[in-house]
Amino acid sequence: MIETYKTDQIGFCFGVKRAIAKALKELEKNGGKIHSLGPLVHNPQVVASLEEKGVIPIEDVRNIKNGVICYRSHGIEKKEEEEIRRKELTVIDAVCPFVKKVRTRALQLKRQGYTVVIVGDEKHPEVRSVLSYLDNDGIVMQHPHPIEATKIGVVCQTTQDLETLKRIVGGLMDRAEEIRVYNTICGSTFLRKQQAVDLAGRVEVMLVVGGRSSSNTTKLYHMVKKVQPRSYHIETEQDVKPEWFTGIKKVGITGGTSTPDSAIENVERLVKNL
Repeated sequence: MIETYKTDQIGFCFGVKRAIAKALKELEKNGGKIHSLGPLVHNPQVVASLEEKGVIPIEDVRNIKNGVICYRSHGIEKKEEEEIRRKELTVIDAVCPFVKKVRTRALQLKRQGYTVVIVGDEKHPEVRSVLSYLDNDGIVMQHPHPIEATKIGVVCQTTQDLETLKRIVGGLMDRAEEIRVYNTICGSTFLRKQQAVDLAGRVEVMLVVGGRSSSNTTKLYHMVKKVQPRSYHIETEQDVKPEWFTGIKKVGITGGTSTPDSAIENVERLVKNL
């Protein structure tokens, strides 16, 4: 019989819960439909479920002329906000407060004369959002490399890992005379990674449940795979392959910050019934 173990930090994080609650509250109050600029969260099953309820994702604000627009949890770009104001759309601000903190700190550093470095993935919507409010006057860095600046201010994508932040700050110290660092990694995300890595060392197979487009889920998967090579990133229970569990007694399960509890429960139920 297979025994399953889960991390304590699992399922929706605060920011995702807040974004979904805000969107559903607006639907309940006014009915009809609302739009989100990009997917509200990075989980295709959650996005599909919200779309059935009336939360319709669009990729370009120019595609909407009137109505209600919901800012996604990862934030939007400055030019998008300006266009929304110009059109006088009704706004639901569902941007995660921790994401807003990154933007606030970055702008503060810029005003104080620092060259701003954002530790993160340049393609991630959160990073693109922060960079846009700096009028693209910032440097996005995923790997350490020196830059020509003597006064450097550092912020971090909320879903980055602490080791990456440390490596990059260490690399910047080679030339900079002054470095100011704001550790803007989300505390919940940090704790989730710690628990997942710990659990991966105590089981024979590790399952990481979450959207393939989710940055934090992907990072979670790569971290646990270093500890437990038999780790698998899955979106739903349909991705589970029975041959992964031949001769296996202990299976660990964790999930990204945009993974619903129902997805975790379905995976756990399937594994227990193998």
